[in-house]
Amino acid sequence: SYQEKLVLQEKETIEQQIQQNLTLENEIKSLEQERLYLEKLDLILADFKLHLIGRIRPTLARVAKQLLAEMTEGKYTDLELDENYETFIYDNGQKFSLDRFSGGEKDLANLCLRLAISWMIAESSGAEFSFIILDEVFGSQDIQRKENILKALAGLKGRFRQIFLITHIEDIKDSVDNLI
Repeated sequence: SYQEKLVLQEKETIEQQIQQNLTLENEIKSLEQERLYLEKLDLILADFKLHLIGRIRPTLARVAKQLLAEMTEGKYTDLELDENYETFIYDNGQKFSLDRFSGGEKDLANLCLRLAISWMIAESSGAEFSFIILDEVFGSQDIQRKENILKALAGLKGRFRQIFLITHIEDIKDSVDNLI
């Protein structure tokens, strides 16, 4: 009869919907499990990132400290980076935030950090040919510090085959190998 056909069709439709719901429920469970795995992976990668950063920081501070000592002729021989990579310089054995220092000293400390980062990147890449570009690093420096920076950069020639200096400071022209 007609009504039996309708009931059977409705039953078939309901069974299909039940099957679709079961399939969707299984997909949801699978996606939920995948989400949990991804959250765990995210935590593991975040911990690994912190681990790597923690390993890099002491080396970065050591290289920057050596450069700072050289560029200040031993006036500042110790530089420290905290967990947030805030820079501290020791003056007469006392630790000070970078804010305490003059603009030229801040610029010099930041230059040392940039050079240390460049050196570490070049070192880790194993690249034979490497270069650095420094833009207007002499503007806030006195004559002696300019000379010290140039000496330190000359010392880096063994690591960086090319060092590009962009500057408008006239007296630097006589201190470089090639001038454009």
